[in-house]
Amino acid sequence: MSRTDLNEGFANPDTESVRSFATTQPDDYHDWISESGRTSRTDQVLDDFPHPPSRANNLDAIEEEGGYPTPRASVKNMRRNVTTNELPLLQEMNPYENAEEFHPMNENEQGVSYDLIAPFDGVEAPLHKLERLSDVMFGTEHMLHILTTPRYLARFREYLYEERPRSISTLTYYLNAAKALKALQYANALVRLSTDVPPPAVQVLQAGNNPVGITTNKVLEQRVEDGLRALTAEELPAFITSRCITITSKIVEERVRGTLPFKFRDTSNALAEVFCLTDPSRPDNPIIFASEEFHRTTQYGMDYVLGRNCRFLQGPKTNQNSVRRIREAIKECRHHSELFLNYRRDGSPFMNLLQCSPLCDSQGRVKYFIGAQIDVSGLALDGAQMESLIELQSRYRDPDEESIAEMPEHKHKEEFQELCELFSPRELASVSENGGDLFQPMTARSSTRNGHRTWLQRGRSVDSEAEAIRLRDLKSPMLRGALAGVYENYLLVRPYPSLKILFTSPSLQIPGMLQSSFLSRIGSSTSVREEFLQAMMDGRGVTARIKWVTRFNTEGRNRYVHCTPLYASNGQVGVWMVVIVDDDEEQVINWRN
Repeated sequence: MSRTDLNEGFANPDTESVRSFATTQPDDYHDWISESGRTSRTDQVLDDFPHPPSRANNLDAIEEEGGYPTPRASVKNMRRNVTTNELPLLQEMNPYENAEEFHPMNENEQGVSYDLIAPFDGVEAPLHKLERLSDVMFGTEHMLHILTTPRYLARFREYLYEERPRSISTLTYYLNAAKALKALQYANALVRLSTDVPPPAVQVLQAGNNPVGITTNKVLEQRVEDGLRALTAEELPAFITSRCITITSKIVEERVRGTLPFKFRDTSNALAEVFCLTDPSRPDNPIIFASEEFHRTTQYGMDYVLGRNCRFLQGPKTNQNSVRRIREAIKECRHHSELFLNYRRDGSPFMNLLQCSPLCDSQGRVKYFIGAQIDVSGLALDGAQMESLIELQSRYRDPDEESIAEMPEHKHKEEFQELCELFSPRELASVSENGGDLFQPMTARSSTRNGHRTWLQRGRSVDSEAEAIRLRDLKSPMLRGALAGVYENYLLVRPYPSLKILFTSPSLQIPGMLQSSFLSRIGSSTSVREEFLQAMMDGRGVTARIKWVTRFNTEGRNRYVHCTPLYASNGQVGVWMVVIVDDDEEQVINWRN
């Protein structure tokens, strides 16, 4: 579809525009590159599309780079180019599309043959690389790697404290159990190195000639495994999902603003446009409306999708814990986000970042569920920009792929070092103040607590953390229906001619919003309103930069609205999914911080 800019596009800050979103809007830098005949780093990325960008560009250790030159000396364009050109690719094309084993064979002139392709050699087909990655990404080895690396553990604990405070007790349980087990291992090391080899001056009884031997506790070992398994099953997927939501939110925002770089041109349509609507009042909560991109992404046609529960996307390597969490969230009528493996109609897997949320009427009764999906296969294959996963991936790299730097081997740690790494700040302070007194008695202590490192904020205690968890629990019911990231602000609007707002995200639930006219919220120029209305009359997906009007702000606030039609079985628009993105340049510049 063609793109239309009104009043000379964005040259004027007060200009509004309406455009279709079938293609990605080029930025000024790429226009200048094309006209001048120059080459760019992005052009080189296109040669290898759709492979993800280099792992060096990960968000854990990202550095600011200088902006690209632009034809106009615009600070805004330079800043936007710096941001968008560092965004990672999300999707991955079918890697077996041109596999030689499925190429047609030439007819053998020397004999009769009925082979069309190379005969099957009896070797079972290997797992798709996404299936192998899923085992690594959500496996206990990844969880253990995070728990035993201080900087990864710090991020993981901070995530739990901020987003899943009730899970702090699970992490604490595991760390304490692991500490007890490490203490036993340290005791065994002392016995092995010293106690079992007494010096000549130590006379032992005849029965004492036998070695002391190691001390084991099978129950404790099992408790450590149980704690690790619980963290792996529940907390690790949520941690990775949150990470992917943070990354994809900015990419979708740039998609809505029309400022994605060229490397996204083949996959931009699937961003912010893969939606389905389900009806929980019907048996098995079937899909009743779906967007065109939902059908295109999953390869299932409308006649197959509508009227069915979306479990048809599950496959042999779909994580059943993920399925259970989604089922429980729907039963409890609350929002849920999940990253897990789904399968297209041709059997190829894709990593699906799913967000689903209940839609409630003015009385708070759940009427439908909205599901928003993003294919993040490319992002997952690139390690989801998580150092912990990238390091593990280097161990499982396909032998026929280009060699990369192997994960450095960790030096062997002594048992006491492993034990000390699990000490709490209070235990470390006690060791620092009292350790070694038997070997070097001190008559007066010159050291104070002020000289020791502290990991907790001054004044924070276990009670204060418990109070913070309680306050978060009080706030959580208000956000039960909130999608995360870029989908935080959305509307469900009836099709033309009604265009009434039926459902909103919790962030937009203000008095008078439901059942009001969607057009009444658009305070832009007459030409913008007319072209916007025409697109919705035609059933065309549309993106517009508008003035968003409420009764509390009659002048309007600059925002982008991204409207996607969801179709019914008769091919008619059943409802519009409207995603609202703030036109805030500071968010574009500082999103990584």
